[in-house]
Amino acid sequence: MDFVRNKEVKRQIVVNGLLALFWCCICFIVDSKSLWIVLAAIVSVGIVSLFFTYQRYRKIAELSLLIDKLLHGDETISFGQFQEGELSVLHDEISKMTRRLIEQAEALKKEKGNLADALADISHQLKTPLTSLNILNASLCNEKMTDEERYELIRKQAMLLSRMEWLIATLLKISKLDAGTITLKPQEICLKDVVEKAIRPLEIAAELKMQTITQVIPAELKLTLDTDWTAEALGNVIKNCIEHSPEGSTIEIKAIERPLLTQVIIEDNGIGFQEKDIPHLFDRFYQGSGSAIGNAGLGLALAKTIIVNQGGVIQAKNRKSGGAEFEICFYRGTA
Repeated sequence: MDFVRNKEVKRQIVVNGLLALFWCCICFIVDSKSLWIVLAAIVSVGIVSLFFTYQRYRKIAELSLLIDKLLHGDETISFGQFQEGELSVLHDEISKMTRRLIEQAEALKKEKGNLADALADISHQLKTPLTSLNILNASLCNEKMTDEERYELIRKQAMLLSRMEWLIATLLKISKLDAGTITLKPQEICLKDVVEKAIRPLEIAAELKMQTITQVIPAELKLTLDTDWTAEALGNVIKNCIEHSPEGSTIEIKAIERPLLTQVIIEDNGIGFQEKDIPHLFDRFYQGSGSAIGNAGLGLALAKTIIVNQGGVIQAKNRKSGGAEFEICFYRGTA
Protein backbone atom coordinates (compact mmCIF):
# COMPACT_ATOMS: atom_id res chain seq x y z
CA MET A 1 0.00 0.00 0.00
CA ASP A 2 1.43 3.38 -1.01
CA PHE A 3 0.34 4.91 2.27
CA VAL A 4 2.41 2.48 4.37
CA ARG A 5 5.44 2.83 2.05
CA ASN A 6 5.48 6.61 2.61
CA LYS A 7 8.64 7.60 4.52
CA GLU A 8 6.82 9.93 6.88
CA VAL A 9 4.24 7.27 7.74
CA LYS A 10 6.99 4.70 8.34
CA ARG A 11 8.75 7.14 10.63
CA GLN A 12 5.50 7.80 12.52
CA ILE A 13 4.85 4.06 13.01
CA VAL A 14 8.41 3.42 14.23
CA VAL A 15 8.33 6.38 16.68
CA ASN A 16 4.89 5.33 18.00
CA GLY A 17 6.15 1.75 18.44
CA LEU A 18 9.23 2.87 20.35
CA LEU A 19 7.15 5.13 22.58
CA ALA A 20 4.68 2.32 23.23
CA LEU A 21 7.53 -0.05 24.13
CA PHE A 22 9.11 2.57 26.40
CA TRP A 23 5.92 3.29 28.34
CA CYS A 24 5.05 -0.40 28.56
CA CYS A 25 8.42 -1.02 30.18
CA ILE A 26 7.84 1.81 32.64
CA CYS A 27 4.38 0.49 33.51
CA PHE A 28 5.72 -3.06 33.90
CA ILE A 29 8.32 -1.80 36.37
CA VAL A 30 6.01 0.55 38.28
CA ASP A 31 2.67 -1.29 38.18
CA SER A 32 2.30 -4.35 35.97
CA LYS A 33 -1.49 -4.36 36.43
CA SER A 34 -1.86 -1.15 34.41
CA LEU A 35 0.30 -2.44 31.57
CA TRP A 36 -2.59 -3.55 29.34
CA ILE A 37 -4.56 -0.35 29.94
CA VAL A 38 -1.61 1.84 28.96
CA LEU A 39 -0.85 -0.39 25.98
CA ALA A 40 -4.47 -0.20 24.79
CA ALA A 41 -4.45 3.61 25.15
CA ILE A 42 -1.19 3.95 23.22
CA VAL A 43 -2.40 1.66 20.43
CA SER A 44 -5.74 3.51 20.21
CA VAL A 45 -4.03 6.88 19.97
CA GLY A 46 -1.64 5.52 17.33
CA ILE A 47 -4.48 4.06 15.24
CA VAL A 48 -6.48 7.32 15.40
CA SER A 49 -3.38 9.33 14.47
CA LEU A 50 -2.67 7.04 11.51
CA PHE A 51 -6.30 7.25 10.40
CA PHE A 52 -6.27 11.05 10.20
CA THR A 53 -2.83 10.96 8.60
CA TYR A 54 -4.23 8.56 6.00
CA GLN A 55 -7.19 10.86 5.30
CA ARG A 56 -4.87 13.81 4.80
CA TYR A 57 -2.52 11.74 2.63
CA ARG A 58 -5.47 10.60 0.48
CA LYS A 59 -6.67 14.17 -0.06
CA ILE A 60 -3.18 15.33 -0.96
CA ALA A 61 -2.94 12.43 -3.44
CA GLU A 62 -6.27 13.50 -4.99
CA LEU A 63 -5.01 17.07 -5.17
CA SER A 64 -1.82 15.91 -6.91
CA LEU A 65 -3.90 13.93 -9.40
CA LEU A 66 -6.05 16.98 -10.20
CA ILE A 67 -2.96 19.13 -10.71
CA ASP A 68 -1.54 16.48 -13.05
CA LYS A 69 -4.77 16.53 -15.07
CA LEU A 70 -4.62 20.32 -15.20
CA LEU A 71 -1.07 20.20 -16.55
CA HIS A 72 -2.29 17.83 -19.27
CA GLY A 73 -4.92 20.27 -20.50
CA ASP A 74 -8.04 19.52 -18.41
CA GLU A 75 -9.48 22.99 -17.67
CA THR A 76 -12.77 21.73 -16.14
CA ILE A 77 -11.23 20.75 -12.79
CA SER A 78 -12.76 21.97 -9.53
CA PHE A 79 -10.91 22.07 -6.22
CA GLY A 80 -14.08 22.67 -4.21
CA GLN A 81 -13.85 19.44 -2.19
CA PHE A 82 -10.89 20.73 -0.17
CA GLN A 83 -12.60 22.82 2.47
CA GLU A 84 -10.66 22.52 5.72
CA GLY A 85 -7.37 23.14 7.49
CA GLU A 86 -4.10 23.55 5.66
CA LEU A 87 -5.63 21.90 2.60
CA SER A 88 -8.06 24.81 2.34
CA VAL A 89 -5.14 27.26 2.20
CA LEU A 90 -3.40 25.07 -0.36
CA HIS A 91 -6.64 24.84 -2.34
CA ASP A 92 -6.97 28.62 -2.47
CA GLU A 93 -3.42 29.07 -3.70
CA ILE A 94 -3.76 26.35 -6.33
CA SER A 95 -7.09 27.81 -7.47
CA LYS A 96 -5.38 31.16 -8.01
CA MET A 97 -2.56 29.44 -9.88
CA THR A 98 -5.07 27.51 -11.99
CA ARG A 99 -6.96 30.65 -13.01
CA ARG A 100 -3.69 32.41 -13.82
CA LEU A 101 -2.47 29.48 -15.94
CA ILE A 102 -5.75 29.28 -17.84
CA GLU A 103 -5.75 33.06 -18.44
CA GLN A 104 -2.14 32.95 -19.63
CA ALA A 105 -2.89 30.02 -21.92
CA GLU A 106 -5.85 31.87 -23.44
CA ALA A 107 -3.78 35.06 -23.82
CA LEU A 108 -0.98 33.10 -25.47
CA LYS A 109 -3.42 31.43 -27.82
CA LYS A 110 -4.92 34.79 -28.75
CA GLU A 111 -1.46 36.31 -29.17
CA LYS A 112 -0.42 33.46 -31.48
CA GLY A 113 -3.54 34.06 -33.55
CA ASN A 114 -2.82 37.78 -33.72
CA LEU A 115 0.79 37.07 -34.68
CA ALA A 116 -0.33 34.74 -37.47
CA ASP A 117 -2.74 37.38 -38.77
CA ALA A 118 -0.06 40.06 -38.54
CA LEU A 119 2.46 37.94 -40.44
CA ALA A 120 -0.14 37.25 -43.13
CA ASP A 121 -0.89 40.97 -43.41
CA ILE A 122 2.80 41.87 -43.53
CA SER A 123 3.39 39.25 -46.19
CA HIS A 124 0.52 40.65 -48.25
CA GLN A 125 1.72 44.25 -47.83
CA LEU A 126 5.27 43.38 -48.91
CA LYS A 127 4.22 41.04 -51.69
CA THR A 128 2.65 43.78 -53.82
CA PRO A 129 5.70 46.09 -54.04
CA LEU A 130 8.04 43.10 -54.42
CA THR A 131 6.02 41.85 -57.37
CA SER A 132 6.11 45.29 -58.93
CA LEU A 133 9.86 45.51 -58.38
CA ASN A 134 10.40 42.18 -60.12
CA ILE A 135 8.34 43.34 -63.10
CA LEU A 136 10.22 46.66 -63.30
CA ASN A 137 13.55 44.90 -62.96
CA ALA A 138 12.68 42.55 -65.82
CA SER A 139 11.64 45.53 -67.95
CA LEU A 140 15.00 47.21 -67.34
CA CYS A 141 16.69 44.30 -69.09
CA ASN A 142 15.09 45.35 -72.37
CA GLU A 143 17.95 46.69 -74.49
CA LYS A 144 15.61 48.62 -76.80
CA MET A 145 14.42 50.86 -73.97
CA THR A 146 15.27 54.54 -74.22
CA ASP A 147 17.09 56.41 -71.47
CA GLU A 148 13.91 58.31 -70.58
CA GLU A 149 11.93 55.09 -70.19
CA ARG A 150 14.72 53.53 -68.15
CA TYR A 151 14.88 56.58 -65.89
CA GLU A 152 11.11 56.42 -65.32
CA LEU A 153 11.33 52.74 -64.31
CA ILE A 154 14.20 53.47 -61.94
CA ARG A 155 12.15 56.29 -60.39
CA LYS A 156 9.24 53.90 -59.84
CA GLN A 157 11.59 51.37 -58.26
CA ALA A 158 12.89 54.03 -55.89
CA MET A 159 9.33 54.90 -54.87
CA LEU A 160 8.50 51.24 -54.21
CA LEU A 161 11.67 50.73 -52.19
CA SER A 162 10.91 53.87 -50.18
CA ARG A 163 7.42 52.57 -49.45
CA MET A 164 8.78 49.19 -48.33
CA GLU A 165 11.32 50.93 -46.10
CA TRP A 166 8.55 53.02 -44.47
CA LEU A 167 6.35 49.96 -44.04
CA ILE A 168 9.07 47.90 -42.36
CA ALA A 169 10.17 50.82 -40.15
CA THR A 170 6.58 51.42 -38.99
CA LEU A 171 6.03 47.74 -38.25
CA LEU A 172 9.23 47.66 -36.21
CA LYS A 173 8.11 50.69 -34.21
CA ILE A 174 4.74 49.10 -33.42
CA SER A 175 6.36 45.76 -32.52
CA LYS A 176 8.90 47.39 -30.21
CA LEU A 177 6.21 49.44 -28.48
CA ASP A 178 4.05 46.33 -28.02
CA ALA A 179 7.00 44.32 -26.67
CA GLY A 180 8.02 47.10 -24.29
CA THR A 181 11.56 47.29 -25.69
CA ILE A 182 11.13 51.02 -26.29
CA THR A 183 11.01 53.11 -23.14
CA LEU A 184 9.02 56.30 -23.46
CA LYS A 185 10.66 59.25 -21.73
CA PRO A 186 7.92 61.58 -20.49
CA GLN A 187 8.91 65.09 -19.51
CA GLU A 188 7.10 68.38 -19.10
CA ILE A 189 6.74 69.91 -22.56
CA CYS A 190 4.79 72.69 -24.27
CA LEU A 191 2.07 71.07 -26.33
CA LYS A 192 2.37 73.82 -28.95
CA ASP A 193 6.02 72.87 -29.59
CA VAL A 194 5.11 69.20 -30.05
CA VAL A 195 2.34 70.04 -32.54
CA GLU A 196 4.69 72.26 -34.53
CA LYS A 197 7.25 69.45 -34.59
CA ALA A 198 4.56 67.09 -35.91
CA ILE A 199 3.50 69.53 -38.63
CA ARG A 200 6.99 70.41 -39.89
CA PRO A 201 7.60 67.25 -42.03
CA LEU A 202 4.09 67.56 -43.54
CA GLU A 203 4.27 71.17 -44.69
CA ILE A 204 5.34 70.29 -48.25
CA ALA A 205 2.55 67.73 -48.65
CA ALA A 206 0.02 70.32 -47.47
CA GLU A 207 1.45 72.99 -49.79
CA LEU A 208 1.20 70.68 -52.80
CA LYS A 209 -2.54 70.41 -52.12
CA MET A 210 -2.77 74.12 -51.23
CA GLN A 211 -4.05 73.19 -47.79
CA THR A 212 -3.81 75.33 -44.68
CA ILE A 213 -2.98 73.91 -41.25
CA THR A 214 -4.18 76.10 -38.40
CA GLN A 215 -3.64 75.59 -34.70
CA VAL A 216 -5.23 77.12 -31.63
CA ILE A 217 -3.12 75.93 -28.71
CA PRO A 218 -2.41 78.02 -25.59
CA ALA A 219 1.32 78.75 -25.40
CA GLU A 220 1.33 78.03 -21.67
CA LEU A 221 -0.32 74.60 -22.00
CA LYS A 222 2.12 71.96 -20.78
CA LEU A 223 1.85 68.17 -20.55
CA THR A 224 4.10 65.37 -19.36
CA LEU A 225 4.73 63.34 -22.52
CA ASP A 226 7.51 61.91 -24.66
CA THR A 227 8.23 64.65 -27.20
CA ASP A 228 9.41 62.60 -30.19
CA TRP A 229 6.86 59.80 -29.94
CA THR A 230 3.95 62.16 -29.31
CA ALA A 231 4.98 64.20 -32.37
CA GLU A 232 5.07 60.93 -34.34
CA ALA A 233 1.51 60.07 -33.25
CA LEU A 234 0.10 63.53 -33.97
CA GLY A 235 1.93 63.62 -37.30
CA ASN A 236 0.30 60.37 -38.41
CA VAL A 237 -3.15 61.73 -37.59
CA ILE A 238 -2.48 65.04 -39.39
CA LYS A 239 -1.06 63.14 -42.38
CA ASN A 240 -4.29 61.15 -42.58
CA CYS A 241 -6.28 64.39 -42.65
CA ILE A 242 -4.07 65.83 -45.42
CA GLU A 243 -4.50 62.72 -47.57
CA HIS A 244 -8.30 62.64 -47.19
CA SER A 245 -9.02 66.34 -47.58
CA PRO A 246 -9.58 68.16 -50.89
CA GLU A 247 -7.25 70.77 -52.32
CA GLY A 248 -7.51 74.22 -50.77
CA SER A 249 -9.13 72.91 -47.58
CA THR A 250 -8.20 73.66 -43.97
CA ILE A 251 -6.99 71.31 -41.24
CA GLU A 252 -7.63 72.66 -37.75
CA ILE A 253 -5.75 71.64 -34.60
CA LYS A 254 -6.90 72.90 -31.23
CA ALA A 255 -6.31 72.02 -27.60
CA ILE A 256 -8.71 72.41 -24.70
CA GLU A 257 -7.53 72.15 -21.11
CA ARG A 258 -10.04 70.64 -18.70
CA PRO A 259 -9.80 69.86 -14.95
CA LEU A 260 -8.98 66.16 -15.41
CA LEU A 261 -7.64 66.00 -18.95
CA THR A 262 -6.38 67.85 -21.99
CA GLN A 263 -8.19 67.42 -25.31
CA VAL A 264 -6.40 67.70 -28.63
CA ILE A 265 -8.86 67.93 -31.53
CA ILE A 266 -7.77 67.57 -35.17
CA GLU A 267 -10.41 68.29 -37.83
CA ASP A 268 -10.48 68.33 -41.62
CA ASN A 269 -12.97 69.25 -44.37
CA GLY A 270 -12.84 65.95 -46.22
CA ILE A 271 -15.55 63.41 -46.92
CA GLY A 272 -15.37 61.95 -43.42
CA PHE A 273 -15.76 58.26 -42.58
CA GLN A 274 -18.32 55.66 -43.44
CA GLU A 275 -20.02 54.43 -40.28
CA LYS A 276 -18.89 50.85 -40.84
CA ASP A 277 -15.25 51.99 -40.92
CA ILE A 278 -15.18 54.00 -37.68
CA PRO A 279 -14.82 51.03 -35.25
CA HIS A 280 -11.83 49.72 -37.24
CA LEU A 281 -9.94 52.92 -38.13
CA PHE A 282 -7.16 52.19 -35.63
CA ASP A 283 -6.85 48.49 -36.48
CA ARG A 284 -3.58 47.49 -38.08
CA PHE A 285 -3.69 47.07 -41.85
CA TYR A 286 -7.31 48.20 -41.97
CA GLN A 287 -8.08 50.11 -45.13
CA GLY A 288 -11.34 52.01 -45.12
CA SER A 289 -13.59 52.66 -48.07
CA GLY A 290 -11.89 55.96 -48.90
CA SER A 291 -8.30 54.79 -48.44
CA ALA A 292 -5.77 55.91 -51.02
CA ILE A 293 -4.14 53.34 -53.27
CA GLY A 294 -1.05 51.94 -51.57
CA ASN A 295 -2.20 52.90 -48.08
CA ALA A 296 -0.94 50.22 -45.66
CA GLY A 297 -3.31 51.09 -42.82
CA LEU A 298 -0.54 51.47 -40.22
CA GLY A 299 -0.34 55.22 -39.49
CA LEU A 300 -3.39 55.47 -37.25
CA ALA A 301 -2.57 52.13 -35.60
CA LEU A 302 0.88 53.45 -34.64
CA ALA A 303 -0.66 56.71 -33.41
CA LYS A 304 -3.06 54.82 -31.14
CA THR A 305 -0.29 52.59 -29.78
CA ILE A 306 1.84 55.61 -28.84
CA ILE A 307 -1.05 57.52 -27.26
CA VAL A 308 -2.36 54.53 -25.28
CA ASN A 309 1.15 53.76 -23.99
CA GLN A 310 1.16 57.26 -22.50
CA GLY A 311 -2.18 56.81 -20.76
CA GLY A 312 -4.17 58.62 -23.44
CA VAL A 313 -7.22 57.82 -25.52
CA ILE A 314 -7.90 58.51 -29.20
CA GLN A 315 -11.17 58.25 -31.10
CA ALA A 316 -12.53 59.35 -34.46
CA LYS A 317 -15.92 60.52 -35.65
CA ASN A 318 -17.60 62.54 -38.37
CA ARG A 319 -18.13 66.27 -37.92
CA LYS A 320 -21.70 67.51 -38.11
CA SER A 321 -20.62 70.11 -40.66
CA GLY A 322 -18.76 67.51 -42.73
CA GLY A 323 -15.27 66.07 -42.53
CA ALA A 324 -13.41 63.97 -39.99
CA GLU A 325 -12.60 64.72 -36.37
CA PHE A 326 -9.96 63.03 -34.23
CA GLU A 327 -10.14 63.57 -30.47
CA ILE A 328 -7.12 62.76 -28.32
CA CYS A 329 -7.36 62.92 -24.53
CA PHE A 330 -4.39 62.97 -22.18
CA TYR A 331 -5.43 62.48 -18.57
CA ARG A 332 -3.71 64.10 -15.62
CA GLY A 333 -1.11 61.92 -13.92
CA THR A 334 -1.39 58.91 -16.26
CA ALA A 335 1.54 59.48 -18.57
